Amino acid sequence: YVEYVSRFISEVHPDVLSVDYSPHFRPDADGRDGYCQNLEVLRQQSLSAGIPFWNFFNTMPYGDHTDPTEAQLRWQIYTSLAYGAKGVMYFCYWTPAGDEFPKGGGIITREGKRTRHYDQAKRINAALKNLGPTLMKLTNTGVYRVHPKDDSAAVLKGSPIRSLSEGDFLIGTFRHADGRRAVLLNNYHFAYSAWPTVVFDAELVSVVEVDPKTGEETPVVDDSPAMPGLQISLDAGEGRLFLLPAAAKAGVK
Repeated sequence: YVEYVSRFISEVHPDVLSVDYSPHFRPDADGRDGYCQNLEVLRQQSLSAGIPFWNFFNTMPYGDHTDPTEAQLRWQIYTSLAYGAKGVMYFCYWTPAGDEFPKGGGIITREGKRTRHYDQAKRINAALKNLGPTLMKLTNTGVYRVHPKDDSAAVLKGSPIRSLSEGDFLIGTFRHADGRRAVLLNNYHFAYSAWPTVVFDAELVSVVEVDPKTGEETPVVDDSPAMPGLQISLDAGEGRLFLLPAAAKAGVK
């Protein structure tokens, strides 16, 4: 597959590498890891070719695919962003005609009616619109997968995060066009929220978050100040974007 994607780029010379991949979310068929393996190939090949990549993901039920929840939509989007995607696209906006999609369920039905996915996409896209100007200035430098029983400090060695409390996370790391570093912290769960204790490798006063409601850089807020350490709340499938200095400073608060 790596050779296939590499040859596609070298022979077709696309301006954008765009792929369609729909993971399963069924209890008996969890396709999330395969989804991420595909994203890793796209990440590597797009960086090598110097072109952006976009990713289509599933929004509707068809075949043996279940109808995604809003959290599962978020998961597909924020994992794509963690791997450096510059475009995220819903399959489908307008429900296609034909026997393959008997349940309907796209963002818009065949008859032009808005489904529940319309408001879900509207909420998600509002945040992406605000994060977008910063995301477009980032170049991916790595992706780290922290499983619930992992030693997070060992897994995250070399990243801007020194450690996370136990949990299931995906971390994308980036270089900002102005030289700063960036981290997208993603809750790998699509059914549960997460409250990791996060230790950055820089003074906390020098770390900012890109606010998904405004797009502005804001000081990092401890979501559970009564607990020791910095607590970051993450909804199911959600990602949060942080910016750090170009070089780590001594000491961590």
